[in-house]
Amino acid sequence: MRKTKLTLLLLAALLVGVCIGFTANNAIIQARIRHFSRIPGNMPEHITQKLTERLNLDDEQRAQVLAVFTTYDTRLQEIRDQSRATFDALRQEMTAQIDQYLTPAQVAEHTKMLDELEQRRQENRALRRAMGVSPSGPSNAPAK
Repeated sequence: MRKTKLTLLLLAALLVGVCIGFTANNAIIQARIRHFSRIPGNMPEHITQKLTERLNLDDEQRAQVLAVFTTYDTRLQEIRDQSRATFDALRQEMTAQIDQYLTPAQVAEHTKMLDELEQRRQENRALRRAMGVSPSGPSNAPAK
């Protein structure tokens, strides 16, 4: 009887420890995701600040680097938007072709699957950003 109680107590302590560890780990990851997924409104200023800190830029260098980022910022955003729009259009075209061969119930399930996939992609992207990892591996870039 005494061994059974001791075994149950140890098992309960182990279970509580695992639960606490899992909860703490999840909280840390979520905090990192929230911290790193915030995109600054003024990206050129943000990147210039990171470079200034990392490269010890003087005021003149900082102003010059900021001018370069400011000049290219609009063009970079346009290219990102075009690329995303092209990808989305191609994905919609492909989905429409696949849906032609499916029953209405299958189309509904296919749509649900695509929504789940997109949600996971967003979560994975946020996690990669939080962990400082690009799709090709760890990032050593000064600005994230």
